[in-house]
Amino acid sequence: MGRRDSHDDTGPGTRERIIAQAAEHLARLGPRHVELKAVCADLGVSPSLVNYHFTGPSEVLWEAALFAYETHVVAQGQALEAAADATEAVEQWVLATIEWKRRSPGVAAVIDYPMLALGEAGLETPDAFIKTLSGLSRANVTTLGSAVYALMAGKPPRRLSTARVAALIRINREFAYWISLVGFGGQGAAMWVAGRKPYGFLWKAFGFDPDRQVRATLNELVKRIRATPPDALPPEDEVARAEVLEDGS
Repeated sequence: MGRRDSHDDTGPGTRERIIAQAAEHLARLGPRHVELKAVCADLGVSPSLVNYHFTGPSEVLWEAALFAYETHVVAQGQALEAAADATEAVEQWVLATIEWKRRSPGVAAVIDYPMLALGEAGLETPDAFIKTLSGLSRANVTTLGSAVYALMAGKPPRRLSTARVAALIRINREFAYWISLVGFGGQGAAMWVAGRKPYGFLWKAFGFDPDRQVRATLNELVKRIRATPPDALPPEDEVARAEVLEDGS
């Protein structure tokens, strides 16, 4: 591949390309094994551009992790809008979470345990990273909350506001319980399934299929949520008042 001229290499597009390529390496290799020289080689640009566009290698990894996670969160939101019904919306959120962690264990490690994954002597998690990650996590929880609410209410799935989901969690124990169970259960299943790869031959030897077990458990969970009594959700006016408080209006 021929070298691009310096104007193109130092342009804003190069920074985004380095982040996206680093995200691919991070997903496959994990944060401890990403070589930025290899990232730049894949793009056909000089490794010196890392210092031009970033404060250092750690910033590349922080940005790469956020880029990859945002891509996942956006896809989750789009899947909610495209779901045929609330059951599909809830199941899709869990199964997509599992698949994402299975395909991108390196990114998931940074998102779940940033200091453990990228911890170095004297290195602190940047405030900007924490702020952006918190926003993306709220968006992901909002997608899940919207799906669970639709399932409990027997309505077609539609995206609720983050303030409404937060209000429902705060004022309704039943909703908070289900969203916690699905959310933490889905995350736990994702870590379990993603981490079983080295021992896959043992599962097969004993005739155990973790994916089938997850689906069976998820199916039962969805049935229990659908069976929730209609009066388990608070009246609309109570939700609206709580939503105003969450918005800070």
